[in-house]
Amino acid sequence: MNPLDTAQVGTTTLNVTRLGLGGAPLGGLFTDVEIQTALSTVARGHELGIRYFDTAPLYGHGKSETYFGQALQAFPRDQLVLSSKVGRVLNPVEQQPDTYAALLPFEAVFDFSRDGVLRSLEESFARLGLDHIDIAFIHDP
Repeated sequence: MNPLDTAQVGTTTLNVTRLGLGGAPLGGLFTDVEIQTALSTVARGHELGIRYFDTAPLYGHGKSETYFGQALQAFPRDQLVLSSKVGRVLNPVEQQPDTYAALLPFEAVFDFSRDGVLRSLEESFARLGLDHIDIAFIHDP
């Protein structure tokens, strides 16, 4: 199997590369990641043929989405598949929790309500600098 072959998502018209680039590490899951490192990681993945990118508000409390938003501007949007997640909203806090290496100053709160899902999507669009994503997953249902 070639990891850069594409596969159809269910009965949709959406096709994704079998190998995608996940955003949890870029959000600081294991260690703080500087913006230039994140940008070059995404660019290198794209250069090698990856066209599916996954992120979430939880990853770095918005940092991963912000990094992906900046990095993916360099590529034609219609050639990318981007997923994010709903089910957590980010509320501002004065002090960062230390669950990740370097979080933005937010607290992630479970919210699977209609309003919470819509808020999560709108805030993701803003961090990504986009008006839509291709796939919305439910995070930790």
